[in-house]
Amino acid sequence: MKNGAKYITISAFLAAASLISVLLILPEDFFQAKKREFRQTRYVNPVLRDENFDALGDEAALAAIKESERAKVNLEDGEISVATLSEDFDKDGSEEQIIAYRDLMKENNPVYVTYIDYEEDTKQYKRVWSASTPITRPGTVSLFTQDLTGDRSVCVALSGMTGSGEHTMTVFKVTPSASGRNVEMNKIADITIDGAISIIEKERTQAYQLGQTNGASFDIRGRGRDASSSSEFDQIEVIYSYDPGIGRYVQSSITRIPGAQMEAARFRGLLSGNKDEFEQFIGGLWYRVAPDMSINSDHYIYFDADGREIIFYDKSAQQVYTWISSTSTRYGLYISSQNISVATLRRVMDIELESLDSIRVKVFEDVRMKIGLSAPWDGNYRKSASIKKTSSAPHSSVKPYINAAYNSPRGDIVFSPTGEYQIDAAGTVQKGRYVFFVLDGQEYLELLSESTEAGMLGASRLVNDDPAEQSGRRVYRVDYPPEDGAPGYGGDDDKPASFILQHVRLSARGVQDFHEEPLLFNIIIE
Repeated sequence: MKNGAKYITISAFLAAASLISVLLILPEDFFQAKKREFRQTRYVNPVLRDENFDALGDEAALAAIKESERAKVNLEDGEISVATLSEDFDKDGSEEQIIAYRDLMKENNPVYVTYIDYEEDTKQYKRVWSASTPITRPGTVSLFTQDLTGDRSVCVALSGMTGSGEHTMTVFKVTPSASGRNVEMNKIADITIDGAISIIEKERTQAYQLGQTNGASFDIRGRGRDASSSSEFDQIEVIYSYDPGIGRYVQSSITRIPGAQMEAARFRGLLSGNKDEFEQFIGGLWYRVAPDMSINSDHYIYFDADGREIIFYDKSAQQVYTWISSTSTRYGLYISSQNISVATLRRVMDIELESLDSIRVKVFEDVRMKIGLSAPWDGNYRKSASIKKTSSAPHSSVKPYINAAYNSPRGDIVFSPTGEYQIDAAGTVQKGRYVFFVLDGQEYLELLSESTEAGMLGASRLVNDDPAEQSGRRVYRVDYPPEDGAPGYGGDDDKPASFILQHVRLSARGVQDFHEEPLLFNIIIE
């Protein structure tokens, strides 16, 4: 008995010890677990909310939006939807649709707009009306409705960009048809300008908001370059107002804005302390200006803002520096750089803005030596795309500008003596500025397009991600057919009969060839 009692006592002791150990291991809120709410981490995809989300819930609202964006009819072969509007335009209780679409079967893939209505007789949707627009860049399309005329009617506005970089806006007014079964889409505005287009909204009365009276119509403003002026900075502002008598927008005022005002605004923007903006401004090729205001094409600085490199070139050497840092100053930018080959060679540049095409450069050399001589890079510089014909270097046989027109298998190019060029290829017009220059004895052509749209000479931009290319700036090596030899400019009217362009890139690693098919240009005899 004594041994049995002994074993029972030992077993009870071990059980009590085990229970105490378990209680010590368990968390203190173990017995409250059933009272706690179990939470699981989940990913939330944020979406814009409106009244549809509150009424239907997220999933139902998203499904409704997707359904409204789906075309209610099958598009034809080659037609691709770009933008969709679904709305009860004729107030008959059923939803109609307006679709902007590209037609890949047409040249330049223009954007069209079509109206789709529901037919009660056939219980199906069908196209009722279609129209073309000047838009050829689908990524710029904006489709929206607004009461522009002030009579609470629906106006459908379609805006975007053309292939030549112009902004266009086409406005249709939705009105009931004579039969009463469908609606008519009447074009009330068709505006294209080399600039920007915007709608000027006006305050409307409380009576308009309550549906008692009509409100003031909104104006449309177009602002772009003044083609009648020789200055690139002069702009023109055209206001279009709605004329209810003829049911269309007409010009109501034209205001010319002097380039001095635009230049002053741009000047203030560059000196606002935004170093990134100033870096992009100085990006490119800058030639040194001699005391007699002539351009020395054998002495230049190339700022590669995106590649973070600075190239100093003169007839004796080419020096490449890494662009380390920038600091905004009151009059420009302070740049610190380091030689890519010799780490101890550091160069600091103080750049002051003189005008929108000229800068003043002061270079401080840090070579760990006490020298008091002025750096050979100090002076005034002008951007290559802004150099005038009269500023050509006296010793150079290549003129920066010529006055001639040439054709090629891809289209025509016209060079103006004022530095502008125009490319006409397959109905697409591209404009910009150009300059011929010489580097290491080789002639090059630089084109600075007014837009980033790839033109006749820029087909490689479809596959090239070079930041300089994306900004509309392209460089070509200029060669001449063997039978022609060197151009040998001898006077103002001299120009090559033909030349060959090969697309290249200028960088710190030298001249890189894109290995594209060279283009042969022959002069057009008038």
